[in-house]
Amino acid sequence: MKSIHLQKMRLLIIATLFLAIMLGGCINGHNPTGNNWSNVRPISFTTPMDIVAGYSFPGSGSLKGTETSLVCGNYNDLESVAFMRFTGLPSVGTFHIPEAYQDSTYLNLVLTRKFSESRNPVEIMIYKLNQSWAADSTNLILDSNLTLITPQSYTIIDSISSSGTQIKIPIPIEALEQWTSDADTLGLTLAIKTGEDSYIEIKSLESGSGPKLRFLYRTNEEEQTEKKYEQYCTQDSYRIDEATAPILTNQWILSNIPSSRIFLYFPLDYSLFQDTEGNLLNEIQLKRMTINHAELIFYVKENPYYDTSTQYSIRADRLNDSLDINTAIAISDDQVASGITTQSYIRGDSLTVNITPLIQAYTSGDKENYGIVIRSMQELKNYGKIELWHFNDNSTPPEKQPKLRITYTPPFL
Repeated sequence: MKSIHLQKMRLLIIATLFLAIMLGGCINGHNPTGNNWSNVRPISFTTPMDIVAGYSFPGSGSLKGTETSLVCGNYNDLESVAFMRFTGLPSVGTFHIPEAYQDSTYLNLVLTRKFSESRNPVEIMIYKLNQSWAADSTNLILDSNLTLITPQSYTIIDSISSSGTQIKIPIPIEALEQWTSDADTLGLTLAIKTGEDSYIEIKSLESGSGPKLRFLYRTNEEEQTEKKYEQYCTQDSYRIDEATAPILTNQWILSNIPSSRIFLYFPLDYSLFQDTEGNLLNEIQLKRMTINHAELIFYVKENPYYDTSTQYSIRADRLNDSLDINTAIAISDDQVASGITTQSYIRGDSLTVNITPLIQAYTSGDKENYGIVIRSMQELKNYGKIELWHFNDNSTPPEKQPKLRITYTPPFL
């Protein structure tokens, strides 16, 4: 019985080794991304798009009060005002700030960007707000409730690092000694404005390096002892003038303030999908095909904001239903399904937008191709703007026409 058992074990081991050899022989070491059971390899093509319709239209959105940057500026005829509220200040009438302490009485901000169209230094002014407010509804703040407290504007001369540069803005002593207002007896809200044709970006409370107010004070002149107030704001946000971007039938503009988006529709040319032998894929094969990667390639006509150190963030959304492509209209958020966000830098004169899930949905037959909406994921967060060469602009050079690049793997069987 023992010998019979050993013979069975030997046969089992031999069979297992034979099966392992067969499986190993099926793996193509030169085709790790294709199909292990065949010589099917990913295939790529880049082609101009046969665009039927495409235009710019206004986006929609609102500030949440949780943005990591505070936008403050007066640029392109749109003003944005930053607000920050400080609490825990010593009670009015119980403290005094000696004039000798003026140099140590300031608002500390961490700037990540500044811009002046005239290339002159950016000037900023500080106001005190006499109004209660919420970070997600700053549109309700009225200019009539703002009082200028800095007799002279503060000039930003130094260059600003994208990682953050600290500036210290002197705050008048009398404004702090009388910090309460009729509308807010528990906190002090400061507002910041810039001069014309300029803007700054400030790290907010959400970033971990928000605005900080600092000053030294005394509660008893006779004791000659000083105390220090140094705290981050407890609430900050900003207000942007209401504005609606125009509908443009012959321009493609992605803009954050005001928000502007792009619609385009192009039928997919299924004759571009072939097997490794050059044969067109049939309907069943198209459904089973894998889209490894698909992207739109646009060429930049104007880019005053994004540079080699500033990422753009763009998302391509799939339109859920058909619309009259002969009529340019604003498309609402509930008419689209969200796609993949592309975050990258503009290098040279082009940018790409990932549309892999959209092309996979079209080729598989799961979704109809009604068009694509492209939007910036930084809407209302900065003054970023990109104009792309439009497909129907007579001045667009042939080499600047948008393109479609796809990498796909045909089905094995």
